[in-house]
Parts: sequence; structure tokens; C-alpha cells
Amino acid sequence: MYYLIVSNKDLFRDFIAKKANFCALIAFEEKDKLAVFDLLRRQFFAEHPQYPIGDDIISQFNVSVMEESGKLYYASLKSAVYVFQGNIKPSVYIEQLRKYDAAYAAAEQKRREIKEKYRKNTLLRRRSLIPGYKKFSYFDAEYGIEIPFRFKTGKEKRKKPLLVFLHGAGALGEDNVKQFVEFKTAVGRINQDCFVLLPQQSSAFAEENSENLEIYAKSLKNMIELLAQSYPIDTSRIYLTGISLGGACVWYSLYNCPGFYAAGIPLMGYMPEAYSSVFRKENFAGVKIWAGHAKDDKLVPADSDINIYNKIKDVCSIKFSLYDKGGHNMMRAFYAKEKWQKWLFAQHKGND
Repeated sequence: MYYLIVSNKDLFRDFIAKKANFCALIAFEEKDKLAVFDLLRRQFFAEHPQYPIGDDIISQFNVSVMEESGKLYYASLKSAVYVFQGNIKPSVYIEQLRKYDAAYAAAEQKRREIKEKYRKNTLLRRRSLIPGYKKFSYFDAEYGIEIPFRFKTGKEKRKKPLLVFLHGAGALGEDNVKQFVEFKTAVGRINQDCFVLLPQQSSAFAEENSENLEIYAKSLKNMIELLAQSYPIDTSRIYLTGISLGGACVWYSLYNCPGFYAAGIPLMGYMPEAYSSVFRKENFAGVKIWAGHAKDDKLVPADSDINIYNKIKDVCSIKFSLYDKGGHNMMRAFYAKEKWQKWLFAQHKGND
């Protein structure tokens, strides 16, 4: 017996008995696997008519599948091929899903409370125990979002560029620490005197749908604009880089805030809109992009970035590093070996 873990209440609503639940388990036997995945594919295209029916968009989605024994897999919605992820007791996993449902409900309540409490976008300074990195919370009055973040001002008090690092799904939360650790581990030292911004996405955005990522991108822009009122940020040199979920956030930020950023480096990213009939490639006009992925990435298929690259290469300046090996850790080689800092900090809005 297998359990399919469904975690999108809108996309798979036909499978979920209670709409209040964010996650659900569907029990099925191996002989029924192809039929179950076929139903999921049909439901996907029924819910999202903007995507043409076919394999391209489906190849970007994985679901979680668990054996009764506790073996956990990712399975491609396109092929239903299982990729082993580890072992976990079913009772423990179910409890995790219940906690996630509760956390999601709490996040929705918090969003309502933020909208009621804050009439304008607000920055609050917190006490920081990390030398060199100030600690803040940003409250977005429009979207009802809190974004904890770390902020490094650099050496000299002069106008200088801003580098924004957007973390992967493993650093989701509200502790204002995990994204800092991921940045130091993955990226390491920045050899430029610049402002460094390390925002942390709330766990409420663990449902990585387009609406959430678009809202986060717009809220992030609002936060940077507010920071620029207090710090001498060179607004012609605001840069983004991010990995996995953070890579997706780079794409969504460039797409939803056209003309705001000078350049971006999305690694192992994705953007389902690039497959849809409503995709506006002209939103990327004028921005400089260096994308990166590995062909053997089983968690986020390289086709996700390849598709975006092919769609926008005629409207912007873009380069693409496609590694043969590296899997979902290719960013370590990229940040360590590529001359990305020299390239990135040479970019200005409006230069060729």
C-alpha cells in the first residue's frame, strides 16, 4: 500500500474531503498507480486552463509518496517514477501534516492581524546576536506579510549596491537565522563593499504556488524601497540571487517587478507561468540574468530553467550555465568557481 501526499487544496480539491485541510493522504496500491497519477494530471489541467495540455508543464511538478513501511519518495507527476528520499514512520509524517495544517491556519490569521494593525509598511529593528548583520522585521500593510531579515551595511557610509539572497525551502520560517546560515554555507564571502539583504520567507509560503510567490516578490520590493529611505542604496544596482525556491523567487521578482532590479542569478529555479498562455516575456526586457542548473537535478528538473531561458533570450541579456553533474547542490560549485560576483556587480540598470 502507498500513500500519496497531496499538499495543494485548490489543485487537488476533488481528493480532499475537508476543504479546511491543507494536506491529505490518498491510499492506493501499486497496481493502481498509473490510474491515480492520470487522475492528478487531468485535475491539474482542469484547474489550470492557461497551461496547454502536454508533458512540458507537468514535468515541473513532483508529489510525495510514502510506502506503508515508511519509505518516502518524490514522484514526478509526468512519469510517476519514484525517487527515494528517506525513511519516516507514517504516524510521524501524518502528525507533521497536521502541524502544517495548523501552521498554515495560524499564518492566515496572522496575515489578517497584520493588515488590521499596520496602516503603512513598517520596519522594526530587533536585537541581533550576529555581528555585522542588523536584525529587522518588515510588516507589509497591503499584503499582511511579515518578513524577518538580516541586513549588512558594509564598511563605508556611502551610496553602494544591494545584494539580495533568497533562500531555499529548507530555510523557511520565522527564526531569522536559517537563511543567514544557508547564505554563509552556500555563497560564502562577498568580495564587494555592498549592502547585503537576507530575507526569510514564512512557512506560510511553503505551498509554492504562483500566487504566493507573486505576493512575496511584490512585498519584497516594497521592503527594499522602504530600506532605501534609511540607507544609501544605489537603486540602479540592486541585485538578486537565490537557490531552488529562492531561484524561483528571483524569477518571480524580476517578472513581477519589471525595471526594479539591475540583474539576477536564479539557480535551480522554476516559474510555471513560462509554460502558460498568459506569460509576458517582455517583463524581462532590460534586465541582466545569469541562470544555472544541473542536468541531473531530480528535485527541480533543469527543464524549468531551460524553458524560461528559451522564452526570454530574445528580449533580455541572459547567460545560462547548465552543468552535467551537481544535482540539487550545483549552487556550491557555481558560487565557488564561477566569476559571478565580477559579472553581477558590473551591471547597472540601463547599461548594455
